[in-house]
Amino acid sequence: MAEPLMTIDVDTRELFAAMDAMPDVIMAALKGNSKVTADNIKREQQARIKRATGATGDAITVEETHNGDGYVVFVGNNRTHIGRFLAFGTKFMTGDDFFFAAARLEEGSHDRRALESVQLAIDSKGLGD
Repeated sequence: MAEPLMTIDVDTRELFAAMDAMPDVIMAALKGNSKVTADNIKREQQARIKRATGATGDAITVEETHNGDGYVVFVGNNRTHIGRFLAFGTKFMTGDDFFFAAARLEEGSHDRRALESVQLAIDSKGLGD
C-alpha cells in the first residue's frame, strides 16, 4: 500500500464544545422571543376586547410556563371563566374572537424573530458559515 501524500490532523474539541452549547443558547434566545410575543398578544387582546368596566382586559396576564421554557397568555381573575365566555360565547351570547385573533396576528412576527434569534445564536458560537 502506498504512503498517503498528505495527512490532515484536526482538533475538533472547540467545534464539539460549541455544538454542545447550542441547545442552551437557542433555548435562551427563543424564551426571550416568547416573552416579546406573549406581551404583544396581551396588548392586542386588550385592544380588541369589548370593554364595559375594563376589568377583563386588565385581567389578561402573561406568566412564565411551569417548566420555565416559555410564556402563556390567559385571562384570569376572580371572574375565572369570563375570558372563555367572551371568546367562545354561551347559549345566551355569541363569542367574540378577541383572544385567538391576537395570537394569529402575532404568528408571522414570532416566526421571523425566532428564526433571526436562532441564526444569531448559531453565529455567536462561530458556526454560522
